[in-house]
This record gives sequence, C-alpha cells and structure tokens, in this order.
Amino acid sequence: MSEKDTHGRAPAEAASLTSGLTCASRTGPDVLVAGAGPGGCVAALAFAARGAAVQILDPLAGPRPGLSGEWLQPAGVSALRRLGVELPDGRFSFNRGFIVHPGDGGAPIELHYPSGMAVSMRHSVLTDVLRTAVEDHASITLTRGRVIGGRPAAGELHTTCGTLYPDVVVGADGRSSAVRRALRADHPASVPLSRTAGFLLPKAELPKEGYGHVFLGGAGPVLVYRVAPDALRMCVDVPLGAPNPSKVFRYLHRGYAHVLPPPLREGFLGQLHPHNVQWAANRFLRRTDYGHGRCALVGDAVGYSHPLAALGMALAILDGECLGHSTSLAVYARERTTQSWAAERLGAAIHRVVTEDDAASRTLRQALFRLWRCDPDERDRTMALLSMTDARRRSFMACVAHIAREASGLHVEGTYPRRRPVTTSRSLVPLASWLLCLSGPYAGIPQDWKSPVPAGQLKGQIARVGEERFMAHDTHLAEEPSKPGREPAPATAREI
Repeated sequence: MSEKDTHGRAPAEAASLTSGLTCASRTGPDVLVAGAGPGGCVAALAFAARGAAVQILDPLAGPRPGLSGEWLQPAGVSALRRLGVELPDGRFSFNRGFIVHPGDGGAPIELHYPSGMAVSMRHSVLTDVLRTAVEDHASITLTRGRVIGGRPAAGELHTTCGTLYPDVVVGADGRSSAVRRALRADHPASVPLSRTAGFLLPKAELPKEGYGHVFLGGAGPVLVYRVAPDALRMCVDVPLGAPNPSKVFRYLHRGYAHVLPPPLREGFLGQLHPHNVQWAANRFLRRTDYGHGRCALVGDAVGYSHPLAALGMALAILDGECLGHSTSLAVYARERTTQSWAAERLGAAIHRVVTEDDAASRTLRQALFRLWRCDPDERDRTMALLSMTDARRRSFMACVAHIAREASGLHVEGTYPRRRPVTTSRSLVPLASWLLCLSGPYAGIPQDWKSPVPAGQLKGQIARVGEERFMAHDTHLAEEPSKPGREPAPATAREI
C-alpha cells in the first residue's frame, strides 16, 4: 500500500480508532458494523455513546437459523447493564451456576457463581432486546445488507448497499466472517471438535431450577438449561465420526438416555425425531487476530471454542464494549488478549477433561471433581474464572496448579508401590504434557490435532480420525439385537 490510501488517510491515522471520529467521512458512517448479533449491537452502542455515527449491516431479515448462544455469563450481563440494556425477568431465566452430574455414581456437584448471575434465554430474545436498543438510539442506523468484499483495513467495504468508506470497520459477522476473509486471505483454519444436537423440551422440569445441568457418563456431555418459562434446551455433544443419519437417533438413544434422570429422559426420547433436532458443528479457532488498520474483529470473528463452557456470547459482548471504549486497535487487542486468555484456556480444559478418555484426562477429571466436592475456595476460583469476573492469569494458573497437585497424588496412589518409582515418574509425563498444553500455542486443540498440519492435509486427517471413531461406534451398534423381552443395556462411552 502507498504511504496514503485512496482516501488520503495516512497509516498512522488508520491505527487509531478515535482519529476518524473527529472528522467527517467522505461517504459512509463513522463506524460500520457488519453483523447485528450481540457483539455487533454492543459495539454499536459503545461507539454511539462516544458520539459516533454508526451503521449496522444486518444480513438476516429474521431470527438466525440453527443453534446460537443462549447462556450469558455474569460478566456479559454486567457489560449490558453498563450500556443501559436491561434484561426483563419475564423473558430471561437467571441462573446461580451449574450442577455437574459426574456419571460415576457420585453425588451431583453444585458450582455457584461467587458474584452475579448468568441469564439464559432463546437467542432471538436477547437479539430482539439489543436490536430495540440500537433502533432507539439516534446515532445508530440498522440496515439490511451484507459485506461482499473490499479492503476493510483501508476503510473500504463493498456491500450489497454499495461501496462504503467508514472510518472504522467492525467485523461482528460470526464464524464465517466475510470481513475477516476480506481482511486476511491467509487466516488459519479452524479445527473440528464435535457436533451438538440441540433439542427443545417443552413443559420439562430441571432437577433443580436456577442452574445449568451438565450430565456426564454417556458418549459425550449433555448440557440442559431453561430458555423459557415452559421450555428447556438440551445440548448433546456428539463426537466426530458418529453414525450416519439412518443410525444417529439410535446412537443418541443408546449413548445418552441412560445418564439422564427419568423426567428429562422421557422428554429427550420424545424429541428424537429429525424434525426436532438442530445440529451445529463445534470447532476451535484461537483468539489471536483482532484485526488491523481500520478494521477490528469481535466475537466469533476473532475466534471460538467448544460451547460447553458457554463463553461465546459473553466474549462477544465484552469485545464489543472494549472496542467502543478503546483509543486504538492496539489497545483493544492488548486488552482483550489479556482479559480472555484465562477464559479461553479454562473452556478448553473443561471440554477436554470431560470428553477425552486417555489416562491423563481421567485422572484430571477425578482430581477436579474431588477438589470441587471438598474445597469451596477452589469451587469459587473456578466459577469466578468461568463467569469472567476474574480474568487474571495467576488465578487460572493457581487453579491448574491445585488440580495438578491433586491429580499427581491420585496417580501415585494408583501406581505405587506396585510399580517402581522411576516407572511412576515416567507415567506422570502425559499428565504434565496435558497441563503444559494449556499454556502453549495449541491450547483448545484436541489430542488428535496438537501437531499443526498443512491446510491441504487437514481435510484428510479429519476424515481419517472421523472414520476411526465411526468404526468404533458402528461396530457396537451393529451387534445382534437383544433377545425378545429384554431391554438393551445402556452403552457406556467407551463401548460406543
């Protein structure tokens, strides 16, 4: 690029998110936000609060199809309140934390937020509240349209509404962000983790209201929470390589129903029909790219992880708030990298510890559950990190250190004195590797994907791993049917 771009802006000016707000744009708003989801609406509200003229491009005329975020952590709730957005009780369910049902015969573990409450709702309910807030703001214009290309780093964007030249471009258009694609052609590929099968259970009751419930012991974790006074959402985590559509509902029945309490099991089995399920692909993209030049990214356009920890919406809202208040893109990127570091790694650790079945993961799972049961301080520390009310790295590392100490003790108890001390030390290496991975460049990537591969080989690696896992599942499901009059025994995660 030349020293000045086609609109006379110098590179030093482009580095500042506030410089453009002090003078009029040639054609376009001060700030153009691509995407009218939670992150985009919050960014628009935050910029408008500083006096900017903001235009939001909304590519969808109605509610977003498929599964979207429905659980907002306490830090996200607080951010909305700071912007003057209230969440009415009648449309939102307020939650005190999570209850984990380990699936090992032990009692459920209650995990309370040390401060604040999360909210859950249908995604369209939150977006309706936020869109009403932006439509009521005199400095914000909501327009139907989408990005089709351009040079966002230089403040030039081609849209279905024409070519616009805003001073600041905000890419809040999700995982398949057109702004991110226009910004960088060489953006890293995301890594597949699993799939979510989402069910809406009408007139169902939770084992204990006011909490999200996580059920383990099946083929994958199951998350259940209230989204309306008369409905629950059930999110079933389905491993890669699960059976094809003709067998998947039998697979869901045998792999998950037995871990649910009778009322939820009945509702789940009643919804096992192709018309009642919504599928979503769970993928991982590390949050490293917040944009450059005159273009900033927020929410899933930056990165994303497994939805089990329910961090996505809060991260998007906190991104949008921080961006609107930042004096430069560098300040924004530095602040959000610092504030989301612990949450991203905690989400990765929770996902892996409850889904992987290697020896190190089993030991860490046992250690984590023991700490949660016996140590209230550790419960509070974990939930403060999960709620993002505590984003300090030292809090996360203290959490990891306590789990590692507990896991090491459990491991030695199980191996010594039947093994020699040297053998025991060697067997601790996978455990140490698992823990060190959380602070390394591949945090969040499953064991199968820790080594980077060229983009051309990624598809083949996905196919191979998927085929191996499918063969294990399909072998079990292809067994001879049970004898008449006998109910088939529930399958364990390892068997499936």
